[in-house]
Amino acid sequence: MNARQPVVVGVHATEQALTLPDRDAMDLALEAVSGAIADAGLTPRDVDGAQVDWPGPGGVPGEGSSWARMLGRDLRWTSDSMLDNAGSRGLLKAAAAVQAGFADTVVVGGCKLVSRGAGPVGAGVPLEFADVWGSYVVAQFALVAARHMHEYGTTSRQLAEVAATIRNNGTTNPEAMMYGRGPYTADDVLASRMVATPFHLLDCCIVGEGGAALVVTTAERARDLPHPPVAVLGGGMEYHQAAYANPALHREVGQLGRDAATRAYAMAGVGPHDVDVFSLYDPNSFEVIRQLEALGLCGEGEGGPLAASGAIAVGGKHPVNPDGGCLAYSWNGTQQMTLKVVEAVRQLRGTAVHQVEGAELAVVGNAGSGAQHYEMSVLGRMR
Repeated sequence: MNARQPVVVGVHATEQALTLPDRDAMDLALEAVSGAIADAGLTPRDVDGAQVDWPGPGGVPGEGSSWARMLGRDLRWTSDSMLDNAGSRGLLKAAAAVQAGFADTVVVGGCKLVSRGAGPVGAGVPLEFADVWGSYVVAQFALVAARHMHEYGTTSRQLAEVAATIRNNGTTNPEAMMYGRGPYTADDVLASRMVATPFHLLDCCIVGEGGAALVVTTAERARDLPHPPVAVLGGGMEYHQAAYANPALHREVGQLGRDAATRAYAMAGVGPHDVDVFSLYDPNSFEVIRQLEALGLCGEGEGGPLAASGAIAVGGKHPVNPDGGCLAYSWNGTQQMTLKVVEAVRQLRGTAVHQVEGAELAVVGNAGSGAQHYEMSVLGRMR
């Protein structure tokens, strides 16, 4: 393997909770970053790249360069976008920087205090087709889901089976926000109140606070580090339109991620059925079904029956979100994307709470804003 092959060598997730009243953003971000660096067996001065949200004071939210002083050294690589600091998008950009030699070791991550979000930092353009109607995540995904159900006969019970399966992973994960609150059945999901047709309350993710981070370096540097490195084998990104600019249409975004996945699999030299575990964006139950189709695990319209068959359970053919995902572990703003990478790395290390036996290949899929963007990475355990 190339000496500059990018690998993940450190991960950390802070406590995740509905609210963290005794923590501030700087405290959480520092824990996430320092925890990932320590997990990698490195020191802050070993890091020469930072794609980390800056929580203040001073600086600009999302500006990674503000971390230079916190790390105690000048940086060679940084970013100025919150999405560049999270999940597959952040991971792939850090991996590209490492592979190209712009930096040797990059930390990616940050935190979110949803109940105490940062104020506006500049003039914004009103979302005229979203603001007035409240057409955000739940409503926009609901439109896509309803059309899929009309086109293919996908049922509310199939959605409920997805929600129950992933929620139950979280209710037995001590790190998850919903630990100890299950088990849930599909009937429980269907009995919960309707939020936006076809989504019941338990079809939708929880919203919480917390942080997460990861460290990317070269395979050569990883030889001296404590954990087995996890190689970044491939990736792809895909963007339909600006977030929430217009309500998503099923005919436009129903297969969003297919192109990104095709390129990611080709880059990694694998196919969808080679993957042992999937760490996927799950703001609602339907988005998992949509991704099963877009990522090539089944044909269009076949995601509902596949998910309801038990295939996405930890012991199933295509395990999805063994940690409980956004449905039960945590949705903490953009850093829920990083939590997906953290879980994938733990699975490939063999240290996950709900370990998929023999996991050697993982896919991380991040999406958002009514299925209008998608980022995917393929990770593999180095032998």
